[in-house]
Parts: sequence; structure tokens; C-alpha cells
Amino acid sequence: MTKINVLLQKELIDPSRLKNCVVVIFDVLLATTTITTLLQYGAKKVIPVLNSDEALEVSKNLNLPQDSCILSGEKNGYSLNQFIYPCPLELLESNVDGKTVILSTTNGTVALKKSLGAPFVYASCLLNGKFVAQKLLQNYNQQSILLVCSGNHGCFSMEDFIGAGHFIHHLHKFSGTAFQLSDSAKVAAQFYEQCHEESLVKHFFTSHTGKLLTSLGYKSSIYHSVQRDIYNAVPILKTGEYPYLELESSL
Repeated sequence: MTKINVLLQKELIDPSRLKNCVVVIFDVLLATTTITTLLQYGAKKVIPVLNSDEALEVSKNLNLPQDSCILSGEKNGYSLNQFIYPCPLELLESNVDGKTVILSTTNGTVALKKSLGAPFVYASCLLNGKFVAQKLLQNYNQQSILLVCSGNHGCFSMEDFIGAGHFIHHLHKFSGTAFQLSDSAKVAAQFYEQCHEESLVKHFFTSHTGKLLTSLGYKSSIYHSVQRDIYNAVPILKTGEYPYLELESSL
């Protein structure tokens, strides 16, 4: 029976145990929502990096034309100097179609980089959870499924936990097989099932990150992030000199 586990923060990822796992990363406010939105609207690829120094190094080494590469990032929730804030709606104003986005965030891109040892790594959020679940069920071969809530500075993030519950909801809906849920996976699924539209919005806005984004003027991005299953973009992490996320076509 396939096992599903939910990690409550990226710091709990053990790279040595990922060989037989399919990993799904959640950083709903905002990295995985931003990645999903960028690829949905035509970005060529998104390169996750750990910090601004790595972003600048990658940008220099890729030597892409200036108009085909976008630097986006934040540290501890605040914008990096000369980087576009990783807010999906703000990035779309830069016309991302066909462009490479180098993305540095405090939590989500770190979680993605820590998961490189897994055979499949997806980025998911509420916007695309349904379609990522469908694609995962197509690709996996009895591996364990590890859902990683990126969290916030080593702490629990409610919006990521909701994203994991939403994902488990769709796995159950589309799969004809039973899953063995860890305690954390059971609670995530049960919590999500008890949420209705109004409570979802409330949870997002009252979360630690939601309050920070509101204070920084990104309220519209929270409303954007709480929408469910409106994008069929399935971001999958590809290895290479500079690992990147690209669009894997959905059903």
C-alpha cells in the first residue's frame, strides 16, 4: 500500500531518504503559487536558488539576453535589492512569456533544492493541486509520496498544510487504490475537508505569512493564492548544472 507522509517544515527533509519517494513541495504563500502562475502564463523555466548571491551567479553564468531573464526574490519576506518581488501578479506585469525566471525565496526554493535526490519533484499549490495529483498518479510506481510543507523559518505554516490536505483530497478522488496515511497526512486531509471557501480565505489572511504580505501591500496575491484548481500547469523539477522547473503537460 502506498504511503503518504506530510512533513511540516522543509528542515525535516532528509535527502538520504528520498531515493524511493515522489516529492511534492508546497509553499503556497508564495513560491509554489508563483512558480505555477509563471509557467501557466508561458515562462520558459524557473530556476530555484538559495539566495541572492546564487541568483546573480546563475544569471551571470547563463549569460542570457537581459530581456529574456528575470531575477525575482525575497529574504525573510522582504524584497531583495534590484529583484522583482516573488508575487505572481507583480511578476506577470513583466511579461514572463518565453522568459527564464531565477527565483530566490526563504522557504520554497530551499525546499525544492533539498529535494533534488528524489526521482520526481513537483511544485504544487491550491491553484493546480488537482492537476499535479493526476500527473503524479500517472508517473509514480509504488514509491512513497512525500508532501513537504515548506513552512516559515523552521515553523509550521497553515497555508502549506491546507495545500497538502487539498492535494490528498485529489489523490483519493482520482486513485483507485488505497493509501496508507501518516498521522500528519490524516490530519491535513481532515483539516482541509472541514474548510469552506470563507474559512480558507480567513486562514490565509490570518496566517503569519498572510499578515506579512498584507502589511507589504500584496493582499491581491493572497486572494489569487486561495483559488482552487484553476491552472493546469504542472511544474516538475529537472536536474542539471542548474536545476529548474518546467511545465509538464497535464491531462
